[in-house]
Amino acid sequence: MPYTLDQFFPSLSAMGMWTYWVFALCAMLETTVLIGVLVPGAIVIFAGGMLAQRGVIDIVDLAWFVAIGSFVGGEISFRLGRWARLGLGERPGLIGSRQSRAAAALLRKRGGLALVIGRYRGQLAAFVPFSAALATMRHGRFTTWNAGSALAYAVGLPIAGYLCGLALSILLAATPRILAFGAVVVLALGILFFIARRTRRALPSLKEIAIAISRGLSRKPAVRRFLEKHPRLTRHFVARFGTDQFLGLTATVLGVLLLYIVGAYADSVYDFLGTQGAASTDTRIANLLYTMRDDRLIAVLSWITEVGGRHGVLPLLAGATFALALLRRFDLLAGMWIAAAGNQITVTLLKGFFARPRSDLGYYVETSGSFPSGHAAGAIAVWAMLFYLAWRLRLLGAGVAGAAAVTIAFLIGISRVYLVEHYLSDVLNGYLVGALWLILGIAFCEWRRRVPRARVGNLRRGLAAGCVVIAGVVAIFVASTTVSPMNPALDRATRTVTRADELLAQVDFPEMTEVLSGAPRQPINLIITAPDAVAVTHALTQAGWTAAPRPGLVLLARAFADDWTGRAIPDPLVITTFWDNRPTAFGFAMAASQADDTRLHLRLWDSLTRTTDGQVVFVSTLTQEDPLAWTLNDDAMAAVGAKVPATLDAIVQTLRGAGLGTTLP
Repeated sequence: MPYTLDQFFPSLSAMGMWTYWVFALCAMLETTVLIGVLVPGAIVIFAGGMLAQRGVIDIVDLAWFVAIGSFVGGEISFRLGRWARLGLGERPGLIGSRQSRAAAALLRKRGGLALVIGRYRGQLAAFVPFSAALATMRHGRFTTWNAGSALAYAVGLPIAGYLCGLALSILLAATPRILAFGAVVVLALGILFFIARRTRRALPSLKEIAIAISRGLSRKPAVRRFLEKHPRLTRHFVARFGTDQFLGLTATVLGVLLLYIVGAYADSVYDFLGTQGAASTDTRIANLLYTMRDDRLIAVLSWITEVGGRHGVLPLLAGATFALALLRRFDLLAGMWIAAAGNQITVTLLKGFFARPRSDLGYYVETSGSFPSGHAAGAIAVWAMLFYLAWRLRLLGAGVAGAAAVTIAFLIGISRVYLVEHYLSDVLNGYLVGALWLILGIAFCEWRRRVPRARVGNLRRGLAAGCVVIAGVVAIFVASTTVSPMNPALDRATRTVTRADELLAQVDFPEMTEVLSGAPRQPINLIITAPDAVAVTHALTQAGWTAAPRPGLVLLARAFADDWTGRAIPDPLVITTFWDNRPTAFGFAMAASQADDTRLHLRLWDSLTRTTDGQVVFVSTLTQEDPLAWTLNDDAMAAVGAKVPATLDAIVQTLRGAGLGTTLP
C-alpha cells in the first residue's frame, strides 16, 4: 500500500493473505442477524474493489473470499432463525419489526430470489436469511439460493468499487493531501452516523430477536442442563443485560466502551513513543498545511478554536452549573464536573509528562505541551457531555445530540490541526482522553438517575433556561473578541547556499517527487536559480511554454468527462504532484508530438533555499506524459519520454539566455 496511506490505516499489503480474511469476516458479519446492522460490510467490500483498482489486492481473490464470508453469514442467520422460531413457539408473528416485515414480504413476493435482492438492500442482507428460517424454508433450498446470491454479491459489489476507483483516481490526483485525508474523515463520520441511525431504528427488532433466540436456546436439552448446573453463573449473566438497574445493560455497555477506549489510548501512546511513523506523518501534515493557509479559512477556524478553548468552555460550564442547580439535578451536575475536572487534570498531567514541544508553524503562541490536545479532549469531555445533558433533560433527541457532539468535536479538532497548534496525533490522543472522562461522567449520571428528585416550578425552569442562554451569549462574545498572541510568520527559506548545486549535497534533500498517495513519481531533473517566479514564467512563456493553472475539481471533472467521451481534454492540464510534501507551485505545458496524446509538463517548487546574493532556488521536473492516464496507477513511475532530454537541454539554454541559473542533477 502507498506509504502515505500506511500512516493512517493498517498496511493491507503487509497483512498478506489475512487481508482477504478481513473482507471475508466483514461479509460474514454483515449477513449475520443481530450484528449486521453494526457492520458496514457493503461499504468495506466496495472499498475493497477500489483497492483492487489501485493494485493493492487481487479482485478475483477478493471475490472468492467475500463469497465464502457472505455464504457463511447467511447460514448463521438461517440457524439463528430456527432457534428464534423454537423460542417463539406457535407465535412466529411476534417478531414484527419493519425489517422483518420487509424481509418476509420480499420472500413471499420473490421466493428464493429474495436472497439475491436482499444482499444489496442493507439491513435485509441479514434479515432475509433469518426470515427464511421463520418461514420454514427447507434448508437444502435455502443453501442453494444462499450460495448463488453470495456469489452474485461477491462479483457485483467489488466490480462497482473497481469502476468507482477508476473514476475517482483522476479527480483525486488534483486534491491536496490534507483535503483527501479530510474527505476520508468526513466519509468516516458519515458512515458512523449511518450506522448509528440504522442501529437506533433496528434496536426494537434486535431486542425482540435476541429474546426469541435466547428462549429457543434455553429449550435445547444440552443448554437446559448447563443452566440448571450453574444457576449462579446464569443469574449473573442475565443480570448484565437487565434494564431495571444501572449495573445491568447500562453498566455493561459503558464498561465495554471504557475498556475499548483504554486499549485504544494505550495503542496511541505506544505509537507516539515507540515508532517514528506517527511523528513523521505529523510533521508532513503540519508542513503541508502551513503552505496551504487561507485567510478566510483561518478566520473561521480561529473562531472555532476559541469557542472550543477556555473562552468558550468556562462560560458554558458556569451557565450549566447554575441551570442544573436551579433544576435540582445534582446527579447531572456532579457527572458534568467529574468529566470536566477529571479531563482537565489528566490533560495537564499528561502534557507535563510527555513534554512534546509545539510546532514552530503554529498560528498562535502556545506555551503548554503539545501531546495531548486539551481542546480535543475538552471537545469530547465537556461539549459532548453538555449534549448528553441536553438529551437527558429532553431538550434534544438522541440522534440530534449525538450528531451535534460529533460534529463539534470534529470541527474543534480539525481547527487545531489546520492552525498547526497541535499535530494530528495530539488531537487523536486528546479525543481518547476526553472519551475516558465522558464515559465516567455519564456512568455517574446513569448510576444516580433513579434517585428520587424534588419537583421544580416554572420559575426555576425559566431561570435555568436564562442561565444557559446568557452563558451561550457570553461564550460567543468572549470567543469572538479574544485576540490571542500570534506567532510571527515563519520564514521557511532558512537555508542559504553559495551555489545552487550545494542543495543536492544536503542530507535531507528529497530527490523524488510523489503522487497523492505518497508513491514515488519522478526524480528532480532540473534546478533553477532566479530572482522570483515571475522571471521564470516570463522566460519560459517567451520560449513557447504555456503556463498551466492549478487544476481544481471542476477542471478535473471536465477533463475526465472529455476523455471518457473521446473529446480533447483541456490544454494545458498539469496534474499536481508533490515534493517535500508540498504541491506543485506552478507548472507549464507544451505539446510533445502529434502522433499521440502525450505532452511535455514542467513542474516547479520553491526549494525554500536562497543563494547568498538573494536568488530563489527552484527545483523542477520535466515529464512527457498523457495528462490523465498516469493517474490511474499509483505504482507507475514516470517514464522518461523520447523528447525529454532534448527539451531539457532547450530549457537550460532558454533560461541561461534570460540570465537565470540552471543546474542538472
